[in-house]
Amino acid sequence: MIALPDTFMGFDLETTGVSVEEDRIVTAAMVEVLHGVPRRSRTWLVDPGVEIPAEATKVHKITTEKARRGGMNTIRATAQIAGQIWGALTAGIPLVIMNAPYDLSLLDRECRRNDVTPVTEMLASAKDGLVLDPYVLDRRVDPFRPGKRTLESLAEYYGVTLKGAHEAGADALAAVQVTQKILRTVEDERAFNRSTYHHEVHGRDLRELYAQQRLWFAAQSAGYQDWLRRTKNPTAVVNGEWPIIPVKEPVRV
Repeated sequence: MIALPDTFMGFDLETTGVSVEEDRIVTAAMVEVLHGVPRRSRTWLVDPGVEIPAEATKVHKITTEKARRGGMNTIRATAQIAGQIWGALTAGIPLVIMNAPYDLSLLDRECRRNDVTPVTEMLASAKDGLVLDPYVLDRRVDPFRPGKRTLESLAEYYGVTLKGAHEAGADALAAVQVTQKILRTVEDERAFNRSTYHHEVHGRDLRELYAQQRLWFAAQSAGYQDWLRRTKNPTAVVNGEWPIIPVKEPVRV
């Protein structure tokens, strides 16, 4: 049986775009979940220092004007967000992040721009730190299920209420609740007996899962890259690094 801790910490970012190298934080949230119920949360509205594209505003509803008027300075916000991440990692609280390579990599680059300890160094230093990613876990336990694997789709599939998708706090909470549902499902003997893949997760402790997710994500990404090259783009490249994409070139200030 997986021994689930009492507390999980959900983390989510809303940003100016989809590039971890170029884009910036607009909102962030961390939600502490105790026994499946949100206990306390911290949110940030950030002035990213750049224009927020209309396409991004359509997703998270934050305009450039709103961010400039009420947002925190990006240096101060980055330091506070990173500090909260460090606190969860050093306390051994599972940090739950949907599609972790995006959020953690973008935060890592913001740290590097703003002279804050990079997230890569935090993960390397925090002996008890661990990250759980419902996207990776769901694809591992149910790889052939048709349909999208967005947080909204996973919430619907696992019976989790997601109020206000693309609001960082709502997404962070839903990510935790979906992850808990996945872990409980694979421990349910009836569900376990229906899936030949549940044994990959069943019975592992969370530290084992943390390590295995790196391997699973790499395999999942390689399979997707192969499919893209065969069907759409022969030169497609899909990131296979988890939970953070390594820095390949100097971060642009």
